[in-house]
Amino acid sequence: MTPYPKRLIEVDLPIARISAHARREKSIRHGHISTLHIWWARRPLASCRAVICAALWPDPADPLCPQVFRDVAVARLQAFARRVFPVRINEESKTLEYSASPESLARWRAIADGTLTLDAASDVDWPIVRFILLDFIADFANWDNSTVPAYLETSRALTQAAHEALGGEPGTRPLVVDPFAGGGSIPLEALRVGADAFASDLNPVAVLLNKVVLEYIPKYGQKLADEVRKWGAWIKDQAEKELAEFYPKDPDGATPIAYLWARTIRCEGTGCGAEVPLMRSLWLAKKANKSVALKIVPKPKAKRVDFEIVHDAKAKEVGEGTVKRGSATCPCCGFTTPVKSVREQFKKRRGGAADARLFCVVTTKPNVQGRFYRQPNDRDLKAVAKAATELEKRKKAHKGQLSLVPNEPLPPQGTLGFRVQLYGMLDWGDLFAPRQLLALTTLARLVQEAGAKVARKHDVGLAEPVQTILALALDKQADLGNSLNRWEPIAQCPRQLFGRQAISMVWDYAEVNPFNAASGGWEGALDWVTR
Repeated sequence: MTPYPKRLIEVDLPIARISAHARREKSIRHGHISTLHIWWARRPLASCRAVICAALWPDPADPLCPQVFRDVAVARLQAFARRVFPVRINEESKTLEYSASPESLARWRAIADGTLTLDAASDVDWPIVRFILLDFIADFANWDNSTVPAYLETSRALTQAAHEALGGEPGTRPLVVDPFAGGGSIPLEALRVGADAFASDLNPVAVLLNKVVLEYIPKYGQKLADEVRKWGAWIKDQAEKELAEFYPKDPDGATPIAYLWARTIRCEGTGCGAEVPLMRSLWLAKKANKSVALKIVPKPKAKRVDFEIVHDAKAKEVGEGTVKRGSATCPCCGFTTPVKSVREQFKKRRGGAADARLFCVVTTKPNVQGRFYRQPNDRDLKAVAKAATELEKRKKAHKGQLSLVPNEPLPPQGTLGFRVQLYGMLDWGDLFAPRQLLALTTLARLVQEAGAKVARKHDVGLAEPVQTILALALDKQADLGNSLNRWEPIAQCPRQLFGRQAISMVWDYAEVNPFNAASGGWEGALDWVTR
């Protein structure tokens, strides 16, 4: 039996430094694989990168470590040190010095200027080589170093040397296997440090994400990003031509970016019967330099509730919403309809998104910063009604094995954080308002058409990756384009559905204009994915 040398991970690991890089990685937005698609249990790339290196490389201080690995390790570390501190400073050395930790810099400088000499054949130097390798791993865990050539070349050379020194066939690479790969952090980092990867999972979303990260992107690289941007722009142009009439601009040139809706019930108080908009909060904008809120105006004789928009609103002047813990209080008569009755009313209307009350339109104006709030007008309401009519027309004309609007049932109530079935939302299509469904089904069709066009212009091999990544952008659009998106008054933008791992009821929701350049639009979703 071949003697087994311990790997670095079995003797030591700079956990504190690696953890710091992993924490910082949570704030990395553009360029990180997490922006492709939500995956709840995604592991930090920093820790995966460090652990894989430490698991693949043997401990040079172990007597059983192959001498050939020590020889390569010393040579590579010395070469790396000379790239950090070359005879003449260059752009690469500036980058390497800036991103290295203070602990590592002292060693790199000592090696480069000859103060610290390493002899791979001397057992006295073996522990020093170990700690230099651990320094390298700690700095390589830094997000800023994840694509730096000096780190990539050094790590891949060490991985290959370890593989062959430990009995791997020359010319082959070590294989890292992840049977439950999830978001793909482990196999991606295996590829980065010079290993081959085999990834699998039971969840089809995870499998798709791994296929994009491990196959499509490495194979097509920049060409794939360019094609996704190109055809994503084409989709926006085509969809806007089809749907512009359903998202009309204001006469003064202002562009609606979000429409704020409230689901409604009928007050069950004796002799009342007023339509009650269910609202969790009356705040529209809540910032230090800008405060906008709604004022409820009860109209008992008309059996309805109206609103006024109040600018420079004070906290003590803004009342409470109309719903609390699922029970709704009528502003006209004061009667509180219990949560059980509220649910029964919504069950008959499949959640109430199709007949919700539009109470505010959020706009942006050319050459003027900020958000503006106005009450809806006839033009807004006619556009909504026209969109609902167009959706029904398309549903009747649609042909195919699948329905135009997703009619598959939701998981049983309570499963995977689903809570909306109590309110009559039973199918996936019930999560969306009619105009949202019109926009999403249009985008979905155009994603398919884009894939077909790429196949005709280039090849079938590229068409599938392009169409798949465009579909991931469509997923992001759906995450911010359903009837369960809250309006965030501090950030003044819609909040995505999957801010937490649950799908629960939202009384007042924000409908985004998919063609606006602000939060929630197709351009934004495409940008997150392509970056």
